[in-house]
Amino acid sequence: MAEPRLTRWTVLALVTTVQVTAAFATQGLAALTGAMHDAFGLSGAATGLLVSAVGAAPVVSLFVVGDLVDRHGERWVLAAGSLIMALGLSGAAAAPNYAVVLACLVLAGAGYSTVQPGGSKSISVWFPDHRGVAMGIRQAGLPIGGAVAAAVLPALGWRTAFTLAACVALAGGATFTLIYRAPKTQNRTRTSLLARLIETLREPWLRPILISGVPLVGTQFALTAHLMLFTREHFHRSLSESALLLTVMQTAGVAGRILLAAWSDRTQASRLQIVRYCMAASAAALLFLPVLPPTTPALALAAATAFAGFWSLGWYGPWVAHIADAAPGHATGRALGAAMAANQVAIISLPPLIGLAHDLTHTYRFGWWTLAAALTLTALALSRRRG
Repeated sequence: MAEPRLTRWTVLALVTTVQVTAAFATQGLAALTGAMHDAFGLSGAATGLLVSAVGAAPVVSLFVVGDLVDRHGERWVLAAGSLIMALGLSGAAAAPNYAVVLACLVLAGAGYSTVQPGGSKSISVWFPDHRGVAMGIRQAGLPIGGAVAAAVLPALGWRTAFTLAACVALAGGATFTLIYRAPKTQNRTRTSLLARLIETLREPWLRPILISGVPLVGTQFALTAHLMLFTREHFHRSLSESALLLTVMQTAGVAGRILLAAWSDRTQASRLQIVRYCMAASAAALLFLPVLPPTTPALALAAATAFAGFWSLGWYGPWVAHIADAAPGHATGRALGAAMAANQVAIISLPPLIGLAHDLTHTYRFGWWTLAAALTLTALALSRRRG
């Protein structure tokens, strides 16, 4: 059977598709938090753990996955990950209680950890130029999947929603595996995994990447995890109306990832400078949302939510493109894995911490403003660095 002949635009379509399907499965949790909060009688912290569970395994698996991608290519690593993700989500659909749901989501997260390094490595290999816009389009798959999930999943029972998410994740991985072929020039390495980890962490260009990614990704996941409950509590909207606002946020994030990454290709400013702009704008949104009056008109609330989504989700496009630019070609997967593993610490900790802060204070204002302060301080610290 002849090998499929690929162009880089076909590759972009493939990796974007697999990102959309994987995000539908995992980001869909944000659309289910309201229903599961009510179904299990969860506290705010326990609700946040639903999102954190998916991010638990990647803390330790992302660097290993990135290393496997560098040594063996993206195709079969991502295929295995999609299968594991589907198994975890199927198990969550049949789970008898909240604890089993969490365990199954941890398994699903282990599978999801193959998608980001694998897809981003494909873009870095196939797009030596215009990398920012290509990476932005590919990374837009995450909020696209999240937006579609927010529009579709709340109308289903949570068990049916998890079953559908498993099928979608498996279909995306199968499509990628059947069609994608890596270039023949990928490098291999024979040093130990620990040596490769130490070598990567010692790179000076990695430090600002780690410093900038953690507060931004924490903000992103805290917002998507709690937006529906925040909207219901503060603005007295129904869960269906809150889900629509989550769709608005995710859709604005799609635009942000593409436009900000394209801007990073064309501007004289560094990609990290654009990431700092994202920090400042996200902090402003977090300061502003909790002080809007409960009677805020729907269009004004949608506009404020879209602003928050554009910046707090859009940062990821130029950020990942910067990693692909900075890392040597033979170690792109490991660099992506190390940076994303650091991000996972924020992904698993911030949603339950924001929920816990709400449980203690009975308001989201303290949590949102604390995140705004962290973003502001980090942006100021990075402004002292070159690049």
